[in-house]
Amino acid sequence: MATKQTARIAPTDDAAAPAAAPTGYLPPLWLAIVLAVTGAAGLLAAFTLAVERVHLLEDPEATLGCDISPLVTCSGVMAEPQARVFLDIPNPFFGIICFTAVLVMAALALGRVRLPRWIWTTFTVGVLLGLVFALWLWQQSVFVLGVVCPWCFLVYMTMSALAPTLTIWAIGSGAVPAPAPVRRVLAHWGEWSWVVSLLLAMTIVLAIVLRLPDIPRFLILGY
Repeated sequence: MATKQTARIAPTDDAAAPAAAPTGYLPPLWLAIVLAVTGAAGLLAAFTLAVERVHLLEDPEATLGCDISPLVTCSGVMAEPQARVFLDIPNPFFGIICFTAVLVMAALALGRVRLPRWIWTTFTVGVLLGLVFALWLWQQSVFVLGVVCPWCFLVYMTMSALAPTLTIWAIGSGAVPAPAPVRRVLAHWGEWSWVVSLLLAMTIVLAIVLRLPDIPRFLILGY
């Protein structure tokens, strides 16, 4: 007598357990590129200033490559207390560390690596503090010392581009905790974050032109 065998039916894909949703936060590709460009520009400025600072320590009477005029100068700023705020260490050495961190975050973002909220929150707060410090240095340079350091100016522009775009994305996406109404507004207007960066950069440039009108005249006319 023939026997009947019961075949086991393998579970279909539909019956399989759903894959776990990815955790962490991933910035859009355009923001990863902003991180990479601003990180590279900031690191270039900080490294160059650090090298020039060492050169000035070796020869206090040296004329640096960024000494363009009495009003556009690096050495004129490096000699002041504002150039070494923390532990009497020149600011550019801290800038090298900070902008290297920006490049690390850029590499992770370009590699499409999701990071937890606490990392994005810490990074965003650090960038905002960096912006505040850069704006303080700008205020001291323009309104107190009456000079502009070219490489410092690059840092001002770098932070103006980086901080608003990062902060608006981080809050709008939930990578940084914030009240729901604030998050919804920033998420809705996040694609216009570049306008905030542009307005900040224009404010910095306009203040320099109005406070130190001899600088644009020298750069344009040569005297």
